[in-house]
Order: sequence, then structure tokens, then C-alpha cells
Amino acid sequence: MLVDTNILVYAVNSASPKQKMAQYFLQDQKSHLFVAHQNICEALRVLTHPKFFHPMTERNAIAAITRIASVLTIVSPDLGTIDITLALILKYQITSNMIFDAYLTATGLTNDIAVIATDNERHFRIFKEIMVFNPFAIQKN
Repeated sequence: MLVDTNILVYAVNSASPKQKMAQYFLQDQKSHLFVAHQNICEALRVLTHPKFFHPMTERNAIAAITRIASVLTIVSPDLGTIDITLALILKYQITSNMIFDAYLTATGLTNDIAVIATDNERHFRIFKEIMVFNPFAIQKN
């Protein structure tokens, strides 16, 4: 299962009400989770952005994300990723920031990953090629 950036950010952000659940998910599922280079860069961008609630220093953000990534399997795009990305853009008429979601989806597909874990279901549900799992949507009985 590919981990979306929002889960990484929640796991690091002590102000997030989803922090503990994100940390538990990452720890509990670590042997089944993948993270893309894109997610690592996106998380660093968010965590160090001046508009982020209590932005982190570059050093602290890198340390936090590196700790998480070190226990997950890191995946990269390959030569076919761009072709799949472009096909997804055309198929679903993707524009603007959604292009990065198409690229992440394509990265997952070229690494034989069929599920993405995200709290941003709306953006990824449009892609019929990948299943969406929201670890925060689990109902407790």
C-alpha cells in the first residue's frame, strides 16, 4: 500500500488530532507500506512551509521524515511512469495540482502497488486503476 503525503505530515505534526492514529497506522502496517520519493519531498515542503502551523526547520523535518521512510519501502518512478501519468491526465481530464496525484498514482502502478492509503479520498477516487484506503475512516464498534 502506497502512503500518501498527508499521513506522513499527520504523523510528524504534534498539533494534528490525527497524529497518534497516523503513527499507529505507519507502525502497525510498516511491512506492507511503500513511500514514493514524491511523498518525501511533498512532506518536507509542507512541514517547512512558513504558512504551516509551527513550521519545522529543514534539519528537523528531514530527520522526522527520514525516520519514517527508513522503516518503509521506498519506491521510485520508472521510465513508464510518465507515460502512465500522461494517460491518466488525458483519461480523467486532470489539471493543476491534481497532476501530482496522477503522477503518484502512476508511480504506484509502475511499482505494482494497487492501493493508496490517504486521508484525501476525493482526489484519488477518480482513478479507477488504484484502490483507496483511508486509515482514519475506520469505524470503531
